[in-house]
Amino acid sequence: MSVAYVPIIVVCCYLIGEIYKLIFKKFDRKFKYIPIVTTMCGGVLAVLIYFTAPEIVNAGNVYEALLVGFVSGASSTGTNQIVKQLFSKNNGGNNNGK
Repeated sequence: MSVAYVPIIVVCCYLIGEIYKLIFKKFDRKFKYIPIVTTMCGGVLAVLIYFTAPEIVNAGNVYEALLVGFVSGASSTGTNQIVKQLFSKNNGGNNNGK
């Protein structure tokens, strides 16, 4: 079972989300669309990989690849939150009653 394309999609969508934040950094209201953008980009990337390099995709048809792409793209938002929590200066949100 080859799932090498899943981390590729997650990393690419994470980078797309970061680029989106840089482009729209003056419009904080647009940040709420990042999960939608990364999910759609994940689907597009999975279909592209399915048609260009089918040997690394373990999907029976294009719909399975699209679904895996959507989930991988959406998980890049969770990856962003993990990175944000690991490198935040706030110590876990615990301000001891202050």
